[in-house]
Amino acid sequence: MSTKSSKPLDTVYANSAREMRQLQSQIQQLEDTVLTIVERRTPPTSAEIRELQDFDLISQTLGGLSTFFDSLREQVGTQDCTDINLATQDVTLQLLRDRLRERNALFEL
Repeated sequence: MSTKSSKPLDTVYANSAREMRQLQSQIQQLEDTVLTIVERRTPPTSAEIRELQDFDLISQTLGGLSTFFDSLREQVGTQDCTDINLATQDVTLQLLRDRLRERNALFEL
């Protein structure tokens, strides 16, 4: 396994948890938007329509995370590190792939 793309499992878990918290936050925002539209009983505004388009991004992100975890599962062994580049190579969302590889910012614990 290449040490350049190898990450300790606690880092992998922390990055994954951060992604899931972000998805949870996005879903909560979308839920608020949908409830507002339903309670108001009028068509959504253009700003609300733009917000609702996040459903597609959330779906793609969940698909990318599923691909990532499937790839990690294939690497299961006795080591406490995993090859992040290999695990993320089939994740199609570039920003998600970069976040999982820690290219944009450090993870939070």
